[in-house]
Amino acid sequence: MNKDEVEAHLVFNKIQKKQALSEEFERLRPNWKGSVIRFASMFLGMAFLIWMYPEIMQQPILYVFLILIFGLSSELHAESKRINKRIDVLHKLLKDDA
Repeated sequence: MNKDEVEAHLVFNKIQKKQALSEEFERLRPNWKGSVIRFASMFLGMAFLIWMYPEIMQQPILYVFLILIFGLSSELHAESKRINKRIDVLHKLLKDDA
């Protein structure tokens, strides 16, 4: 391999890496399907708890609110992890451009 082939190979590898990061960045973009699925799973979880333990409904409404709070906090945690991953990928993209 001569010098030009090595440089071409390095440039090609750099372009492939940048394109892979760009694709990962687009894949981690928030979408409405993920939010709907998490929201539906939260309600299915609540329905399952009520089905397994019907006495929950006989308790004060604060227990239902507690279940809602835990469900929403888990959704917030999942979305936060996704956003942090996306920021990391964006940082890598910007760092390679500099």
